[in-house]
Parts: sequence; structure tokens; C-alpha cells
Amino acid sequence: MSTISQKLQTAGLSKKEAGIYLALLELGEANIAQIVKKATIKRSTVYETLELLKRRGLVSQGRLKKRTIFYAESPEKIPESLEAKRQAVEEAMPELLSLMNLLDKKPKIKYYDGIAGVKEVFEDTLRYPDQEILTLFPYPYINLGEDYFQDYYLPERVKRKIWSRAIIPDTPANKEFAAYLRENAITNTKFVSDPAFKVFDIEIKIYGDNKLGIISYKEDLGLIIESKKIYDGLKAIFETMWNVLK
Repeated sequence: MSTISQKLQTAGLSKKEAGIYLALLELGEANIAQIVKKATIKRSTVYETLELLKRRGLVSQGRLKKRTIFYAESPEKIPESLEAKRQAVEEAMPELLSLMNLLDKKPKIKYYDGIAGVKEVFEDTLRYPDQEILTLFPYPYINLGEDYFQDYYLPERVKRKIWSRAIIPDTPANKEFAAYLRENAITNTKFVSDPAFKVFDIEIKIYGDNKLGIISYKEDLGLIIESKKIYDGLKAIFETMWNVLK
């Protein structure tokens, strides 16, 4: 571990930044108390260092049951975030990746509370231009407001050439909305008329080659899951449904 820490310091991180980043890689997700215990760094210093790591793009945060949770971003972002001696980072990369919990041994899950958290799922889908989003809409479809969804999100998705296919319940409101998406947001839609599908009240987004966004509007909760295996499994289910539906 000390060798990896030294390489990160050579690359441009401070000793405290390296220690906290490595602690988060091992923990997968953690609150402040868990980070303090793992990194053996004073609580006040942990707060300051986390802010620095967030600015570098190496740490992100979410909310879980009204508590703030922190996550380490992929080590592959380190060369992008540092004006560094790239060789030191590249030498440490295999060891760093072996520490990361998201390597399909354990999915990486980020939790977001509130409307802002729900929007974070939508924002994450925009980070993958020139790709396709597969979506299962809830019943009834719950909008986040025209100012965000129709005035910002959909135009931004079109701008980034992100296509979408959606499977949604067969209702008059959804058919009207699907027509709007077809004309304005490069989206193809198929409808499910089976009454059993009407109990489906979450939204699932399959995107980015290994990501799933799950939204519960009733609970104001958003999840982002990184797992290639789960992604492949749900994509296969979506494609099967798509091929069966007219």
C-alpha cells in the first residue's frame, strides 16, 4: 500500500489525498467516520482533503438515508485530473484497479436523495455521447418539470447525439408523450398493454456500457449502479421485450 501511495504522491497527490483516496477505493463507499477510521487521519483534515479530491474529480458524494456518503472515482481518471508524471500513475494502475470494488466482484452503487438526486441520474446519462439509452418508464410517467426535462435535458441529449429506446405502459398520456419524444428527442418507443406492467412504478435506464440508473419518484430516490454483468443481464431482458413487442 505504501508503494502505491508513494506513486500517487509522485503523480501529484498530497500524502493525505493519497491516503484518503486509497481508503475509499478499498471501502467502496463510506461516510466521514468510516474514512477517518480507515485512513487514520483527523476528521477536520478529512473534510478538507475530500473537498480537494472532489475538485480533482477523484471523489464524488451522494446521500443515503439523509447521510452523506463518499465514493472513489475510477483510478483511470487520475491521469486526466492531474498535471502529473504520467509514468508513475501508469505503473500504479494495475494495483489501483485491483483495489477497486466495482470490478464486477461487487457492483458500485451510488445513492442520491431528493429531486436533485433524481436529476443526478439524468445528468450521468449525458456523460456518454454518441451512445444509446435503453429506458423502462414508470406508470404513470412522472415528469421533472418542463424547464428541466423538455427545455434542458432532452435538447442536451440530442445535442450529444444520444439516441434512446423506451418501453412504457400503453396509456393515452404516454402515447402523447412518446409522439413528442419521437419528433424532438431521437427516441423510439414501444408500448406494453399488459395490466401487470402498470405496477411498474420505477424508471430504469441502461446506458454507458456498464451503468444502470434506477429512479423511484415516489421516494425521491435515485441510484446509479456500475456493473458490467448486471448491465448485460438487464440489457438482454430489455432487448427480448423490445423484439417481442410490436
